[in-house]
Amino acid sequence: MSNVPVVSNKPVDTSSLGSGNYANLTILNNIFNLCNNMITSLQDAAATQSNRLTLFSNWQTDYTDALDQIHTFTKGDGYTISSDSSDRTAANQVNTANTTAMQGRQSVVSDDAKALQSNVDSTNDAVNQQSTLGTAILQQMSTLLSSIFSSTG
Repeated sequence: MSNVPVVSNKPVDTSSLGSGNYANLTILNNIFNLCNNMITSLQDAAATQSNRLTLFSNWQTDYTDALDQIHTFTKGDGYTISSDSSDRTAANQVNTANTTAMQGRQSVVSDDAKALQSNVDSTNDAVNQQSTLGTAILQQMSTLLSSIFSSTG
């Protein structure tokens, strides 16, 4: 027995998957993995943004609850400020100023929540677009693989 390597008389066809040449197939796997990673990243971003929306929602609820607790002082309402109506007026002016300030802050939080909701919607649209693109690529890969394997068989 000789240690001479067996050499095929046929030239190696690097464009097909024949004779164990599967290196070209890795490109398809890489494309699929990249699409999958991109979609996963976009989904994670959307989930993070959605979690932040919960924070804004709770923040708005807290402002609403605090606003509901602000009292308007009237004569004979059971609160003892003084019998002088100017003291009640002063207390009500302070409460009015606090109410106005809190409503302004609540409005800012509401605007931020709306902007974030818009971002979440855009991110979800991007996820859907990339999923559609990924599906189209998978269909093309399926067609390519069918073509490759039918021509090599």
